[in-house]
Amino acid sequence: MKNMDKERAKKEQKLIKKIKKDKNHFSALYDDYFPLVLGYFKRRVKGHQLAEDLSSEVFEKVFRAIDDFKWQGVSLSAWIFRIARNLLTDYYRKKSKVADIVSLTELEDIVKDPEMSVVGDAIADEESKALYDALREFREEDQYLIYYKFFEELSNKEISQLTGLAESNVGTRLYRIRNKLRNILKHIE
Repeated sequence: MKNMDKERAKKEQKLIKKIKKDKNHFSALYDDYFPLVLGYFKRRVKGHQLAEDLSSEVFEKVFRAIDDFKWQGVSLSAWIFRIARNLLTDYYRKKSKVADIVSLTELEDIVKDPEMSVVGDAIADEESKALYDALREFREEDQYLIYYKFFEELSNKEISQLTGLAESNVGTRLYRIRNKLRNILKHIE
């Protein structure tokens, strides 16, 4: 992000240089970011083991690509989460290609579940589209804040650590973003 704290950026740049010279320093990066990446996957997949496997795969990719990492206005954490997001997308894409076999009991439960109705799905799709359209109204850095807070469910302190913004600044910006989002959604309805 543009407002990334200079001190944090210097720290990350220093760590990257160390890792590029000696891969044994990778453990410091792993220790800092693995819990955050694991939390990301735990909220998006079923099963702790799968979340750990995907997190490990992210760090394998990071380890292999770290020599190619270049500072281009994107923080190290944003780069790592982009890898995680792409891996998750690939995981679900592959999973959707494999036909899931549903038992008759599961099918019966789905049909009985009012949340699984066609009407319910249509309403949810319309609401998702409206929300997506509203989110496109925000600057990219605000979209990241929204993503971290509401989709990653990170605390303001964790967001502060990822972005380099002061924790109070994160809270203030999120407050303003919520108000703006509320107004945008009112006009869409």
